[in-house]
Amino acid sequence: MADYGSNPFADPHDAGNPFADPSVTEATSSAAQGIEDYNPFAEDNLPEPTTTSAAEVAPPPVARPAPPTQPTLYQPEPSSYPTPPSYDDTYPGEDRPIVKDDELGKAHEEQLRQQQTTQQSPLVLEKKNNFPPLPAKCPCQPCFYHKISEEIPPHNQSRIRHMWLLWWLLFASWCLNEIAYIAAFAVGTDDGEGFGFSLLWFVLAIPFSFICWYWPLYKAFKSDSSMWFMFFFFIFFFQIIAFVVYAIGVPKSGNMGFILAFKTVSDSTAAGIICIISSTFWAACAIIAAILMIRVHKYYRTSGMSVEQAQQEFAQSRAARSAASAAAETTVAAVTAK
Repeated sequence: MADYGSNPFADPHDAGNPFADPSVTEATSSAAQGIEDYNPFAEDNLPEPTTTSAAEVAPPPVARPAPPTQPTLYQPEPSSYPTPPSYDDTYPGEDRPIVKDDELGKAHEEQLRQQQTTQQSPLVLEKKNNFPPLPAKCPCQPCFYHKISEEIPPHNQSRIRHMWLLWWLLFASWCLNEIAYIAAFAVGTDDGEGFGFSLLWFVLAIPFSFICWYWPLYKAFKSDSSMWFMFFFFIFFFQIIAFVVYAIGVPKSGNMGFILAFKTVSDSTAAGIICIISSTFWAACAIIAAILMIRVHKYYRTSGMSVEQAQQEFAQSRAARSAASAAAETTVAAVTAK
């Protein structure tokens, strides 16, 4: 039998549902009704308008950018370091200025430029002969190119310069020998025969001395050729002997030496003094020549040259000359055949 307090029309499935309780149903239904009755567009639900003043409604002022200003220049603070001392550009005790680095750089660049110009130049200028120095209008022109500072290595320039000065001393001795013979001929000491020989030696000895012993030594120092050194030693040895003979003064030989000079003093003091001076020049030539030959021979021995090397160079040069002569003969024969 059903309970008298229960609802006969209720859903029998809600009997075990806790949310089917009348108190819960009433509460949920009233909340749902309040939500369903709410109208957001109704006048009662609109918020009350607020009154604002014109000052509050006005837009805020726009801030203008400040005009550009010139940046402040950097002013360095005075340095607290001491001023470096100034140095003089001269060596102590000398007035010569020190060479600057830029000057050295310019000199080096100029040297490199000249070397590059020389290497890039397709044509090499031929060296023009400058000795003996003759006028341009002279029919005979110089035969040798002589320039010690350019062709001789620096360590040999002093030796060849001394020989060059000796050759000029020889030239001066021959000139003084002619003057002495003229004086002896004037006072009657010489009958003219010695004066004639002196002229002959003057014409021959000066050029032959240059060709026979000075120029071979010049070429020997130029190329360190043992062959030319041997040639110089052979010729120059006889030149020293000739200087000694010139200083002695054999009568009628064409050389004014001490024998003929003392004989001339007995005839004329003035002429005798000139002849003695000439004899002294010949003696000085002999002494200086001997000293220079010793120096050259010392260099020859210390440089590692030998007679065997000279023989090899002579054989090579002889073979080269034979080949050149054979080529010349072949060329001449070919031209003749055409």
